[in-house]
Amino acid sequence: MRRWHGLFALPLALICFGCPASQEVPVVSERARVSLVRERPGEARVDGVGPIVGFAKGKDCTFVHCLELVLDAVGRKISYDELMAVSGMAFRTQFRVDRWDVGNSDPLVGDSRLDDLFASIGWQYEVRVVRSDEFAEAAAMHRAIRLSIDQQVPVLAANVIPPEDWGIITGYRREPDYLCRSYNGSAQKIDTLATGWPTAVVLLTQRQPPPVREKMRLDALRRAIELFEKRAVGPFAQGSRAFDEWCQSLRSVSDPKYVHANFWTYICLIDARAAAVRYLRSVAKDFGPRQMHVTQAADFYDQEVRLLLSNREYVPQEHVFGDRLPPRELRDRQIEALQSAKKFEEQAIAALKRAM
Repeated sequence: MRRWHGLFALPLALICFGCPASQEVPVVSERARVSLVRERPGEARVDGVGPIVGFAKGKDCTFVHCLELVLDAVGRKISYDELMAVSGMAFRTQFRVDRWDVGNSDPLVGDSRLDDLFASIGWQYEVRVVRSDEFAEAAAMHRAIRLSIDQQVPVLAANVIPPEDWGIITGYRREPDYLCRSYNGSAQKIDTLATGWPTAVVLLTQRQPPPVREKMRLDALRRAIELFEKRAVGPFAQGSRAFDEWCQSLRSVSDPKYVHANFWTYICLIDARAAAVRYLRSVAKDFGPRQMHVTQAADFYDQEVRLLLSNREYVPQEHVFGDRLPPRELRDRQIEALQSAKKFEEQAIAALKRAM
């Protein structure tokens, strides 16, 4: 699940430079970029969905980037950084305490960010998690996917191209064949036939009034503070405590299988805080006399990102040690980096509180 391919090379320019400031009024005119194509009877696909940029391009939260592309396609353009911020994903730290879990950084896992996310962007949604052997439920899910495609709204789905990252269902053929694109395989630029069962599906069901960007900005800051101070959701430690539990798990690890979950959680933390930096810098001037506090928070998160990047060599990928447990000194250096990252976050949250 959520495998990250290639060497990690997140450009500092991507981290440090923000996008233009958001508007304070709702978007009053929305125009879809997509059209429905029916090349053969009983088949359909949505044409006009943008390409997935892939890993290590500043959009490693696969669900959020896929949602960004779907929203853009249907006419409601909201940037990756905005979606990460208003959902809380730019600021959330989550760590499962009872086992190593690659789902630590998934918006649907543990402390689900979907309610806040979809309420902020003005859209109702539906989640379906169905096994392939649940025949009645699978048939109902297939009908819902087909209906969404017929209405020219692509569908978010996990595992359409294994391993289990998020992708986009863009069309259907014979039941239950889907056309899709995903972070994995060659589907980043073109639609291709799905090779995996969609283990989770998120349908955009009803469009609501467009978001007011001013409210989105205030909500994003509130969520940053709340998520850092939250303690636990089920087996997942949150915020400040998540850093502590992560460090503790690194101290006691004995199975080399931890490596992939640890690596992916670390990479997604970098991606999330880089989005926070860009977002906060892009909206700081809209806070008037409190701008300096928002900018200061962005600077602390930026220092955290640079720290995590500089210590990336101590967080190995699976292929480096194979079935051997990585040396203790690597884990100790990662622990030191995580403890320092937590301190930067404490300072960032203190600045955000002054901005509220």
